[in-house]
Amino acid sequence: MSVVVWIHPRDLDPPHGLDLVHGSDLHRCLALFEAFERDGFDRQRPALIAYPQSGRIQLLSGTHRHQAALWADLALPVVFWLRSSIEEAFGNLDHWLEVMREIPVVTLETWTRADLYQAGRAKAPHDQIAPGKASGLAP
Repeated sequence: MSVVVWIHPRDLDPPHGLDLVHGSDLHRCLALFEAFERDGFDRQRPALIAYPQSGRIQLLSGTHRHQAALWADLALPVVFWLRSSIEEAFGNLDHWLEVMREIPVVTLETWTRADLYQAGRAKAPHDQIAPGKASGLAP
């Protein structure tokens, strides 16, 4: 089973607000919206990172992608972590970087949860770890 789950953005809470009246937030969201409308979600881009909180899904990344996906009515790829893992990562830069790694969706779709954890322990860039290799599984 893949570590990626595709979820509609109305079921996700973004990590922070955006200024959608003017400025760079608006322009970035509009550009993403146009790309989503034209091409869907680019699976070469990283998934959003999230954890469950109070019956909702709290995002740690992807505020602009979240807003653009709302406008486009498009599900987003999400990788879940336990809230306890997120809390443990606060204040520990190595652990935080492991949680927040930007691994392309196309790669994550072939991974199991064990692959994700093993890749974090390997401390190697994601583009050097083949799917299935992180846990010793054959591709």
